Formats: sequence, structure tokens, C-alpha cells
Amino acid sequence: MKNQDEKYTEERSRIVEDKEAVLPVIEEELQVGKREVETGGVRVTNRMTETPVAEQVTLREEHVNVERHAVNRPVSDADAVAFREGTIEVSEKSEQAVVGKQARVVEEVVVGKQATERTETVRDTVKRTDVEVEDLTRQDMTRDSTRNNR
Repeated sequence: MKNQDEKYTEERSRIVEDKEAVLPVIEEELQVGKREVETGGVRVTNRMTETPVAEQVTLREEHVNVERHAVNRPVSDADAVAFREGTIEVSEKSEQAVVGKQARVVEEVVVGKQATERTETVRDTVKRTDVEVEDLTRQDMTRDSTRNNR
């Protein structure tokens, strides 16, 4: 494997033998692009929870009582009207707790994004090869002509 100096010397000898040199002019260009990267975010999880609750309610109940009392008196007109066959029904009533549930929206969670823009100056260096061409023939001629005019 040749080192850099050997490669350069080999190239120089090729240029001398061929009598023509090709020197590449190289210039770097800065290419600034952009890419999207994930920088964070949120995860919103919706869970149901159950909480036991207790409410006090007063309920009313009816009970039929049948009592018999021993009585000894003569029949009155009202007793005579009631003295016939018939049936009396007395019903009992009671209250029961009725539970109703109604779902209500009590809060809203809004998840959104807001985009902003910023300008950033990218600083870097780029390389370029500059080739300076010096015409040695003309300089020699100018010197010679100056000498001849003296």
C-alpha cells in the first residue's frame, strides 16, 4: 500500500511525462435540510372507577291491624245499615327506594397541538480549492525586454 507522498510523486511524474496536467477544482457546498424528530408527547388514558355512595331516604309502610273487642250494647241505626253481608278489603301500601342514575358531563379534557416556527442560523465552514495560474513565459519576456531597452 502506497502512502500519500508516494501517490503524489507518482501523479507528478505522470503529469511531467504526459506534458498536460489536470487539476480538479473542488468546492464544498453547504446543504441545510431538516428532519422531523419526536421530542415528547402525552398519553391520555380514560379509566372507569366505581365509588360506593350512601344516601338516607325515609320510606313509609302501612300495616293493616285487625282488632276484636267484646262489646255489649243495643243495635243503633248505623249498626242496622251495616247489618248485611259484604266484604271489606283494606290494602297495605309501602314505599320502596327507587334508584336512578344519570350520566352527566362534568369536565372536558382537550388534547391538541400548537405549532410554532423559529428561524435558526446554521454556521459551518466549507472548503474550496483555488488554483492560481501564473504565466511564467510573459514574466521572463518582460524582464528580457526591459534589459534590452536599457
